[in-house]
Amino acid sequence: MSVVVLCSAHGAPGVTTSALALAWVWPAARPGRRVLLVDGDPAGSGLLTGYLSGGVPRDAGVSILAAGRPPLSADQLVGCCVALDADATRMVLPGVLDPVQARPLAPMWGSLLSAARDLSDQGVDVLVDAGRVGHHHEPRVLVTEADLVAVVVRGDVSSVAPSAAAVRALMAERKGRHAPVALVVDASGYSSGQIRAALGVTEVLSLVRDDWTAHQFALGATSGWRFERSPLLRAAHATAARIADLVPERTAVTS
Repeated sequence: MSVVVLCSAHGAPGVTTSALALAWVWPAARPGRRVLLVDGDPAGSGLLTGYLSGGVPRDAGVSILAAGRPPLSADQLVGCCVALDADATRMVLPGVLDPVQARPLAPMWGSLLSAARDLSDQGVDVLVDAGRVGHHHEPRVLVTEADLVAVVVRGDVSSVAPSAAAVRALMAERKGRHAPVALVVDASGYSSGQIRAALGVTEVLSLVRDDWTAHQFALGATSGWRFERSPLLRAAHATAARIADLVPERTAVTS
């Protein structure tokens, strides 16, 4: 596996919390693999105002990475990340607060994708929080060329209807690649079959709405038995394992 992108088509269905939850459980769901979460929302980072609100090192973040000369190496990418645990099994590449800061990042995303492929051979999978699709400065190359794209939706008409159009557009852009999947946060009584039909996808993944755990993520309070056994993390573990089934591990290229 290499690059998995999470995005949305409407409102705020919980892309950042979903990405954080998946990153948190990834090493347990994918034994022997590490994970790097790229904070790529051009509208403004939800991590910098939440989980990373305590601050990040000056030498970390997408803006620092973009200032380097292309092509970017895997080591450069990791060097601009923040480790979320002592063993760096979970890492995050911080994003930008102001949408204006996203403008200079456009040339970097393709180089980041290449570096992410190299990281995969080193046992690191990359998750991307791409925010809402359609933003002028979105990391488009990641959305179109990722190994898997998950469109995050809530289980209600106001979220599903615009998401169906986004799924159709992504299918057209990603011909020859894995079709987009739905990641439903709080199905609200709808069945997977109903959501699958409404969105036109073949795979529906799910997470639960868990306000307490989402708040803990926002506070950076990610410890304790209640957190580790929370409904959100249990659901995320199953979803991460299913993503691994959908996107088989890449075979390292040898010379």
